[in-house]
Amino acid sequence: MTTFDFAQTADVDEFEAGYKAFKAGTMSEERFTPFRLQMGVYGQRQEGVQMVRVKLPGGNVTPDQLDVIGDCVADYAGCMPTDGTLSQAPEKFAHVTTRQDIQANFVSLDDVPAFLRRLDAAGLTTREACGNTVRNVTTCFLAGRCPAENTDVSVHARRFAEYFLRHPLAQQFPRKFKVTFSGCDTDCGLSGMHDAGFIATVKDGVNGFKVWAAGGLSSQPMSALLLEDFIPESDVLLVGEALMRMHFKFSDRKRRARARLKYVAQKLGAEGFVEEYKKQRAVIESTHVGDSDYVASNWRQPTAALPSSDTGVVDQHNGKKAVLLNLFRGDLIPAQCHAVADAARAAGTHALSVTAEQGFVIADVDADQVETLVSSLVDAGLAVEYARGIADVTACPGTETCRLGITSSRGLAQALQPLMADLKKDATLAGITVKASGCQHSCGRHHIADLGFHGMAKKVAGQAVPHYQLHVGGSGVGGSALAFATDPVPAKYAPEAGIAVLNAYKSGRLENESTHDWAARLGKEGLSEILAPFKADAGEVDGLIYDWSENEAFNTKGNKKGECAGAVLSMSDALISEAEYEMLLARAHIDAMFWAEAQTALRRSVISAARAFLVAYGEAPEADAEVFGLLIANAGADADVMAGFNAVQGAMMSIDLADPGAGVTKLREVQSAWLAVAQKRFAAVPETPEAVVTEEVAVVVESSDVTLLDLTGVACPMNFVKTKIKMSMMPVGSLLDVILDDGAPIENVPLSLEEQGQTVHSKEKISDSQWKIRVEKISSI
Repeated sequence: MTTFDFAQTADVDEFEAGYKAFKAGTMSEERFTPFRLQMGVYGQRQEGVQMVRVKLPGGNVTPDQLDVIGDCVADYAGCMPTDGTLSQAPEKFAHVTTRQDIQANFVSLDDVPAFLRRLDAAGLTTREACGNTVRNVTTCFLAGRCPAENTDVSVHARRFAEYFLRHPLAQQFPRKFKVTFSGCDTDCGLSGMHDAGFIATVKDGVNGFKVWAAGGLSSQPMSALLLEDFIPESDVLLVGEALMRMHFKFSDRKRRARARLKYVAQKLGAEGFVEEYKKQRAVIESTHVGDSDYVASNWRQPTAALPSSDTGVVDQHNGKKAVLLNLFRGDLIPAQCHAVADAARAAGTHALSVTAEQGFVIADVDADQVETLVSSLVDAGLAVEYARGIADVTACPGTETCRLGITSSRGLAQALQPLMADLKKDATLAGITVKASGCQHSCGRHHIADLGFHGMAKKVAGQAVPHYQLHVGGSGVGGSALAFATDPVPAKYAPEAGIAVLNAYKSGRLENESTHDWAARLGKEGLSEILAPFKADAGEVDGLIYDWSENEAFNTKGNKKGECAGAVLSMSDALISEAEYEMLLARAHIDAMFWAEAQTALRRSVISAARAFLVAYGEAPEADAEVFGLLIANAGADADVMAGFNAVQGAMMSIDLADPGAGVTKLREVQSAWLAVAQKRFAAVPETPEAVVTEEVAVVVESSDVTLLDLTGVACPMNFVKTKIKMSMMPVGSLLDVILDDGAPIENVPLSLEEQGQTVHSKEKISDSQWKIRVEKISSI
C-alpha cells in the first residue's frame, strides 16, 4: 500500500498547549471540549476519564504500531473515574470500532499528551477521529487482497483521508461526515449507510467509481441515493468535496439531531439533491484539474467471488492467505496486541488491519506459515474460526462507557455468545449478521443487520425496564433496504427472543430466501407473533429491572449537559473555517488566473469572517446583505476589527473590472490579514500560557428589581448568546428573568447557564409555548 503523510507532531504540540491552558484556567471547559474532540479525545459516561481514538484509514496498522497501541493501553488505560461510579479498576483493552478505529477507554486527561506523543512517534494520529469532521474512512475488510475486487481501495481511502485531514472545509461541519470505499459491487464497505460511498467499477475500459450519497442510520435511518452511476478515478476528491460543501452549507446547525446530509436530501428531494450537488461541484471543478494522477491503485481483473471459510483462513488474489480473527466485542488486551504483532512478524508479514465488524485481519501470509500463525494466536486466547459469521456479534460500548447509552449492549453480546455455539455451524444461519446498539443512534449498526438490537427504556408496572427493539433483514449495501423494526422485548428476554426469530427464519423461509424477504413476507403481525411470548409480564418486573452485566437497578439518569455554549463556539469556529476554505479556493483560482471566480471566493471569505465577529454580539443575520451594516453597528469601537474591515472594503471597491488581476491579489492580501485577526480572536489555545488567578469579590445588589429579557422567537444558540451579553452588563448578584420558547430553548439554556456558574432559581411555564426562568448572576460570564 502507498504510504502517505498522516501524523503531524504539530497536532500533539497544539493539544498539549491547550491541555495546559485548560488546566491553568485560561481555556474554559466549553472551549476545551470541542478542542479535545478534534483530537480524538472523547468524554465518557464516567467523570474524570477519557476515551482516546486512533484514526486508521481502511483499518490498516503495522505490527510495530500495534505494539505501541498495546503499550499505551497498558500504561494509560483502565484508570479509575473520579465520580465513584466504579468500585474496581476497569479492564485495559484496545477496542476495535465499527469505523475501523482502535480506541482506549478510562484514560486520565493528564496522561493524554504522553499517549498522543507515543502514537505520533509511531506514525499514528487521533486527529479528527471524533468531532464534526470527516470521520475515519473505511473500506472492505479484504481491501487489496480480495479476489473479487477491481482495485485496492485502501489506497483511495488513505489518500482521501489524508487530503481532507486538517482541510479547512472539514474542521467545523455541522456534524460528522462518513465516507467508505468498496472494491466491487459486493460493497463490503456498505455504501448505503454513508454520507459518501464509492464502489470501484470499470466502464467502457475506464477505471472509476459508482457513488452513493446521503445515507445514514441513527434514530431516523435513510438509505443512500445513487448520486453518480460512474465517475473516473480522478474525480474522487472533487465529488467528496462537493458533497462536503453541501453538508457545510445546508445541514442544520441549529438542531444538532438533524445536522446530517441525509436530512438535506430529505428536504431537497432526490432530484433536488442531485441538482444542488452539480451546482456545488461546478463551483470547485477548476480547483481539481490537477487531480488526474492523484493515486496509484493497482486495478485488476476480478478472479473469484468474495472468499469465506469457517476456519477463518481465506484465499487472497495473489496466492497468499488472510487470517481473520473473531474478536469478542472487538477487544484486545495489551498482551494480545503484542501476540498479534509478534505472530505477524514471525509469519513474514506486516499487513494488518481491523474491520468494520470489529474483527482483525492478518494478510499476505504464505500458506506454509498459516498453521504456526493460527496456533500462536489461539495460544494468546484469540479465536480464528467462524469469524464474520453469526458468532461474531458486533456491539457498541453502550452504558459501559457511552454518555448516550441506555442499555448494556456489550452485556447483551456476552449473553448472546453461548447461544451461538450451535448456530454458527448451521449452514442456513452461519452467515447471519448480528449487531447490538445500546441506544437508537445505531453505533452498533443494528439497522443493517440480519438480526439487530437497539436499547430503549420502557415502563412496566410503573418501573423503568431496559428493553431492546429487534430489527430484522437489514443491509448497508448501496441500493439495499434497511431492517424492519419489530416489537421491543425486555433486555433479559432479548437473547431468547433473537434466537426465536432466527429459528423461525430457518424453519419458515422459502428456498434461498433472505432474512429481509422473509421478514417482508411475514410483515409486522407475523414478526409480532414470534415475539409475543417474550413481552414483559408486570408480575415479573422485579426480575426485569437489572440489565445484562449491571448490578444496580436500571435507570435512565444520563449525563445530559446544556450544549448552548459549545454550539456558539462551533458557530464562530465554523465561520472561520468557511472563510479559510474560501481563501483556499481563491488561491487556486488566482494561480489559474480565474479572476472572477477568485473575487467571488474572496467575497464569501470576507462575509464569513464578518459573521464570525458578529456571533459575539448575538447577531446571526439571514441575509448576506445585512452583514456589513450589522458589523459596523456592533463592532464600531473595536479598532482591530474595523481596521481590517475598512482595508478589505477598500480593496473590494478598488478592483478594476477591466484588469482585475492586481486588485484581486491585493484583496486576497488584506483579507488574509483580517482573517488572521479573527483566527487570533477565536483561537482555541490562548496566547497567554500561564493562568492569572484573581479572586472575584461578589457585589450584592440590594435592589429587588429584576431585569426582563424577552427572547421569544430567538432560537438556540443565539438565545444563550443574548442572555450572556445581557448578564455581562449586570453586576454579580443581579437577577434576570428570561422568556424562552418551549422545546430546545427551555431545555438547553438553563443547563448551559448553570454550567457557566450561574444559578437558575426557577422555571415557570407562562403559556403553551413559552417559559420564564429567573437567573442569578453568581460569577463573571
